[in-house]
Amino acid sequence: MDRTAIEKIVELGAPNILEANEYRYTDKPLSVIKEPAVSTLTFHTLGGLVKTLRKEHHIFNGPLVIDVFDEETVRVYAAINVGDRQREEPYTVKAELIDIPFNSTLSYENMMIMLRSKFVETPELLEVVKLLGSITEENSAAASDDGFTQTVVVRKGIAMKENKTVRPIVKLKPYRTFSEVDQPESEFLLRLSEGGGVALYEADGGAWKLQARRNVAEYLKNSLANLVEAGEVIIVE
Repeated sequence: MDRTAIEKIVELGAPNILEANEYRYTDKPLSVIKEPAVSTLTFHTLGGLVKTLRKEHHIFNGPLVIDVFDEETVRVYAAINVGDRQREEPYTVKAELIDIPFNSTLSYENMMIMLRSKFVETPELLEVVKLLGSITEENSAAASDDGFTQTVVVRKGIAMKENKTVRPIVKLKPYRTFSEVDQPESEFLLRLSEGGGVALYEADGGAWKLQARRNVAEYLKNSLANLVEAGEVIIVE
């Protein structure tokens, strides 16, 4: 194959770019060559992210953007690359949360255990625990017989050891975001049912998630105050 033929093949393989009506067109798809990017490092605590950013923030171009994505996820983005117009995501933080069976009926003993182990201790929490501790389960029958007729009274369900007023709405602080920040308080509907069943229903419409993000953002702003003031870190929620 002579040189002229080779040059013709190369010419045919190259994209043709045309201009019309102030737009540029090509007859072949083109792909931007991506710039090298670091792999994402995942943390499970906010403290781990803070410690790493203090040591490594200077190796990235431009300010780092910390996005408090939701109550259990934080993502960190570097500046936009000039070549491929993409952002690196060098770090992410994913909270390790415990499962809390809201909207499900539990025995009052299991509910008490859940409240003491998966909620922040507050005066209102202690009141709910005290209330549940005063519940007894009844399943009894009493009979009377005068020789002619017999009467049987059956009692089932739950009863209080003493008279108490059960408030339907309680304010509690379950562990639902990063452990380093204040857990958001929200309202729950407390329901008691026959057989000693107890359930907590979420009743704040998800407003706690907004407060959780604010708490996480505030923690990061305080922990990285010098970097924020220097413009090297931007925190958004």
